[in-house]
Amino acid sequence: MNCQQCDEHLIDYVVAELAPDERAAVARHLAGCPTCAVASCRLRADLDGVAQAAAMSPPPALRARVRAAAAASFRPPWWRRTLASGLRPVPAYGLAVASLLPVIVWASVHAWADRTDHPTPTTSRPVVVADYDASAPLTRTWNVL
Repeated sequence: MNCQQCDEHLIDYVVAELAPDERAAVARHLAGCPTCAVASCRLRADLDGVAQAAAMSPPPALRARVRAAAAASFRPPWWRRTLASGLRPVPAYGLAVASLLPVIVWASVHAWADRTDHPTPTTSRPVVVADYDASAPLTRTWNVL
């Protein structure tokens, strides 16, 4: 067996998933090749480290409690979240304002015109037209009392 073939079977050899005859061939090669033997030791140490790290990790319940506590401590207060949602640029807000703006302008113009076009009368007596002649030409000015 050469180094390339040994390298292809090395992971299976370390985790003991090789057939007995292939396992014996890899073991003979490792006994005679210091480069592959060092690679085998490094691979075994890496896999042992991964297994040890997995065994030392905290239980899922503890991890969930820590994440919930961290999220709660970094979460902004309710009033800041409400303010942020109101100030968020949403296209629907722009459409609503753009559609209401002409209505608001129209209503304010008509309200202002109603106040200025019809002044309140100062007297309660009726208007009397004096010096009216139906046969007179229309260019004449009329006096209104």
